[in-house]
Amino acid sequence: MSTGPTTLPESPDADQRNRRRRLPRLRDARIRSKLALILVVPVAAVIALATIRLVSVGEGAYEANRIRSLTALSIDVSALTQDLHKERMAAAAFLVAPNQKPDDYNLRVRRTDERIAAYRDERGKLGDVPTSVRDRLKVIDDHLNTLNGTRQEVLDRQQMPVSEASLRYGIVLDDLVAYGDTLAQQPGAEGLADARRAVAAFAHAKAEVAEEEAVAYTALSTGRIDEEQFSSFVATLTGQQEALLSFSRAAEPDQRALVDRTVSGDAVQLGDRVATDVSRSVGRAPLVTRDEAAAAIAAVGDLMRWAEIQLQNELLADADAVRTDVIRQAFMESLLVLLTLAIAVTLAVVLARSLNDSLRRLREGALAVANHDLPDAVSRLQNVNAIGDGGVDEIVQQVRDPIKLTNRDEVGQVAAAFNVVHREAVRVAAEQAALRTSVSAMFLNLARRSQSLVDRMIGELDAIERGEEDPKRLAQLFELDHLATRMRRNDENLLVLAGADSAVPRRDDALLVDVLRAAQSEVELYNRIEFGTVDTDISVAAHAVNDVVRLVAELLDNATRFSPPNTIVVADGRRIRDYVLIQVEDRGLGLSDDQLDSLNRRLAAPPTVDVAAFRLMGLAVVSRLASRYGIRVELRRNVEGGTVAQVTLPNATVVLPANRGQAPLTRPRQPLAVEQSPLSQVGAADALAGAVRAGTRYDPGPHREVPGNRPVRGVRNAGRQPSGGCCGTGVTPCWGRR
Repeated sequence: MSTGPTTLPESPDADQRNRRRRLPRLRDARIRSKLALILVVPVAAVIALATIRLVSVGEGAYEANRIRSLTALSIDVSALTQDLHKERMAAAAFLVAPNQKPDDYNLRVRRTDERIAAYRDERGKLGDVPTSVRDRLKVIDDHLNTLNGTRQEVLDRQQMPVSEASLRYGIVLDDLVAYGDTLAQQPGAEGLADARRAVAAFAHAKAEVAEEEAVAYTALSTGRIDEEQFSSFVATLTGQQEALLSFSRAAEPDQRALVDRTVSGDAVQLGDRVATDVSRSVGRAPLVTRDEAAAAIAAVGDLMRWAEIQLQNELLADADAVRTDVIRQAFMESLLVLLTLAIAVTLAVVLARSLNDSLRRLREGALAVANHDLPDAVSRLQNVNAIGDGGVDEIVQQVRDPIKLTNRDEVGQVAAAFNVVHREAVRVAAEQAALRTSVSAMFLNLARRSQSLVDRMIGELDAIERGEEDPKRLAQLFELDHLATRMRRNDENLLVLAGADSAVPRRDDALLVDVLRAAQSEVELYNRIEFGTVDTDISVAAHAVNDVVRLVAELLDNATRFSPPNTIVVADGRRIRDYVLIQVEDRGLGLSDDQLDSLNRRLAAPPTVDVAAFRLMGLAVVSRLASRYGIRVELRRNVEGGTVAQVTLPNATVVLPANRGQAPLTRPRQPLAVEQSPLSQVGAADALAGAVRAGTRYDPGPHREVPGNRPVRGVRNAGRQPSGGCCGTGVTPCWGRR
């Protein structure tokens, strides 16, 4: 919103420079020419000396990184293998027990699906992989896609014997284990080739133990082991021995020590004893039950799984170390290239110095503007008093040029343009400050005038109400009183948005319970508000009483209007260490996560006075009031349905007792402000509410009951919330529709 364009200043030395134009000046040469002269020799040297070597180092780094990614994927494959085997055993247990419920099997299926999701997520991170790995992963993916069909047949128990289920799962497990062999055959990181082969061999051994468990369980479930089942069982034992022998040949000493230290003890001895008993049970009654055999063999498998995890973690750490070494080598060789480049650049120092000096001065000036000059100018203009009598033009004229360069090249032109941009930015900020000042003054003037008229109307209503005895007419007068209160509340909201105080500050502190009562009396649906636990020995500081009452009243009104009419709104106030927490809890429909985030951001940072502020006036008023005293207001989802508004009063706004001498006020769920009791019981809240709204000492006057079970007239000055919503528009709620 500029008042006029700003042109680039004419150089005062233009005539003198025209006379010198015939003389060549290095700093006036074009940057393109300077860069061409500086970079020709270094670029040629870099291209000639570094291209071949950098390509070779880059290929090594790429292969090391690919091996590391494939190794990381192997960890997920091994975990998936373990969980899939557990699912196979759960399926066998479910099939052999006709009366068993599928809960355990379904639990294993869910865990396997989680592992499959983790595997696919890691697989998706892979880039280009060798053909052998891609083919192996494709086979794994195809078999994983058939799992759901197998699972459904298991659950149906139709034409699915235990041996068939074990066989189908075994096919998928074999493909998963074969991934380790494929990884061991990949080139790259040759120092880890033996370690990869050793881990693959140990994975085969563990897979044979799992197969042994499945074969033993399947055979023993029939009650008698035949020759074919015994042959399968012996094959698993033979496969274990062969895999462990391959592991011993390829493994490093520390790997063998880890396995020997882990896969030992009573569990291994028990597993060997069970294998012997199974072998001796051929053609006769089994010497061991299927559950005992499965448990013993599974214990050995768990030990091997733990050892496999350790081996894979060590292999992954070694792959990371290899990748780091390759990258370090690439860095060192790149450093040599840079040294070569530096030697070449030395030849062009004289040409580069001029350009460097200009760029340095341009950079320093730009950083000074970005970090100091422009933020300071905008910060000063945030104050409404910063615009003096001279107006915007005077402020722009006082702005100095942050970058002073006399160069005629591109750097000099950029510096001159930057100065113009800086000047225009200050102009826009000054115009915005002047606009804000005008808008605030307009709001303040309109609100004050309307407030004066509303005060006179409320006074007239008071006089009429005191002399009226007819209950019906008195009820109608109260309706007019509510409308007047809504008008006054809107006026006071405008005053808050304009940055002015809406009431005369109090001189005395007020008890927290009285503040809550006063806030309750300002709400139209006050009879739906109940108090929970309220500490009665805590007071709100005098300077903050008015604004705290208004803030809590806005929250209470919002809670009552956007929750079902047959529910209650509960307000609590408790001391927590050195601050006070007020909670307003409703049972409305609640808010979505996006709405909660948006509203909490608005509550944390007071919005500017714009159309959104008027559409959500209650939100803007609460945010403004909270920012005055450092009060934190946050909306949270209620676990029982609805929304909880939390108001945290800092130590500066409350008066805490040295020793808590009174117990918290815990009342049954019943509204305090609508009890049919003598005026003396609510006099404190009435006086506080009247002082909050009128800023004067409260005089309760004679007591009388009013129609409709409404609050005592002593709290009328506190006002009540407009019926159309806390913004007073009748259309849009403060926090968003619940």
